[in-house]
Amino acid sequence: MRVFIGLGSNLGNSEQNLKEAVYRIHQVYPIIAQSSILITKAQYIEDQPDFCNQVIEIQGHGDPQTLLTFLRGLENLMGRQRTIKYGPRLIDLDIIFFGNLIVASDDLMIPHPLFAERGFVLQPLLEIAPDWICPKSGQSITELHKKLVS
Repeated sequence: MRVFIGLGSNLGNSEQNLKEAVYRIHQVYPIIAQSSILITKAQYIEDQPDFCNQVIEIQGHGDPQTLLTFLRGLENLMGRQRTIKYGPRLIDLDIIFFGNLIVASDDLMIPHPLFAERGFVLQPLLEIAPDWICPKSGQSITELHKKLVS
């Protein structure tokens, strides 16, 4: 199953943090594609360091909740502390898509509810999966990106 994960970091050596997260994810899930790293200004709370962002596609197995548990465990292992919403972070790992599943629970929303308004997610997705169709909107990544930048 095609699964897309967004990665972000703006504390410490951000680029190295992304590389470490990708390496650790690869120990459990085969990586199919990996975007280049995009450096972006912080959104929502602007008075913080720039972010390094990336999207990877993995060969998913199991269920989304298991993946979420794995990713949160990895964030904790790497030193993430959840203090300020949208604030600085050592590592942030978000499930963007899990195949064509649509999930709405208290702790997990798939597709990620904010992905279509975030250039730092759409730009890397455009690089590795331009024709991917969002199961909720029925629009391709290319269409969603065009809408965002217009």
